[in-house]
Amino acid sequence: MLVIPSILFAQGKLKSAKKSLSNSSSSNSSSRNSSSSSSDNDDGGFFDDLFLELAYHVTLGVGFGEARYTEMNQYPYYNDGGEYTRNFEDDNNKRSSLRFGANYLINRVKGLEINGVFKPIPILGIEVSHVNFSEQTLLSSESLNVTSINANYYRFREKHFSLWWGAGVTYVGNEVDTWGGLYNIGADIYPFKPISLHFSWKQSFINDSEVDVFKSQIKYHIKKTALYTGYHNYKLGSETVSGVVFGLEYTF
Repeated sequence: MLVIPSILFAQGKLKSAKKSLSNSSSSNSSSRNSSSSSSDNDDGGFFDDLFLELAYHVTLGVGFGEARYTEMNQYPYYNDGGEYTRNFEDDNNKRSSLRFGANYLINRVKGLEINGVFKPIPILGIEVSHVNFSEQTLLSSESLNVTSINANYYRFREKHFSLWWGAGVTYVGNEVDTWGGLYNIGADIYPFKPISLHFSWKQSFINDSEVDVFKSQIKYHIKKTALYTGYHNYKLGSETVSGVVFGLEYTF
């Protein structure tokens, strides 16, 4: 009989996440220490360390050095490669692009993301993302909104590969109601038509905690449209939410 009350009054993940993201340094550090033994947070720490190490080694040698001139295809695999091309004889090449997308995270905590990337020039991108997390418990429902805006520097833009990093700001809504800085790094790989791979890491600093996301996706391109699935791992303060995603994006 003691099991039923414990289930009824168990705190949902989003409620715990909002509490940890709102905390000061003293209370937040004890919360993070108490949760460090969980396997979910261990997974988040692994991705954190991996991408910090990758970012360090990649940026140490190349910095913000000179990048070769490129243009963009009408859409991935339109011409002789992925997104970028150095076939300057094609009059259909673009100097700017706009891409919108949406994906849905399958988990006990659901996640619906709407995002867009505008590249006014091939080397620079403005990325906007809004994620609505929702959770239904036995007694109540919780939601958490996370919006981020960042500028990306596309340092490597090759026929079958691009690599970027950037910085910006993140806003966590609802009871947290806080802005924080972020950095990110990512890569797109175009091994063969019509498949591409996407990997990215974004870390935001909210109060004395973090909102982190690791994304791995495999995309199937149909002209300007791409269907994709993959795995997303979110660290929302003291809580980790991860699962399979299904998404759609369109290139203008």
